[in-house]
Amino acid sequence: MTTVKDKIFLRMKELDVKQTELSEKVGIKTQNLSAYLRGKRTIPFDVLEKICMVLGLTLGSTDIVYKPSKPADNVQRED
Repeated sequence: MTTVKDKIFLRMKELDVKQTELSEKVGIKTQNLSAYLRGKRTIPFDVLEKICMVLGLTLGSTDIVYKPSKPADNVQRED
C-alpha cells in the first residue's frame, strides 16, 4: 500500500519540485519538511493539506497517513 509520503515524493519527482521550493510554497521550514518526509515527525494535517494543494494531490480513505507501530495502551480494541 502506498503511503502519503511516497505519493508526495513521487509527485515532487514528476513535477521536478525540490524540497526547498515546496517548503517555501507551503510556508514551512525546509528542515521541517525534510523531517516529515523522512518520517521523523508526524505531518500536521493543515500542512499536509497545503502540501497536497501545492502538488495537486488528493487523499483517499486507503492512503496510509500514520500507522503506529503498536496500538496505544489506553485504546480499547473492537473485535
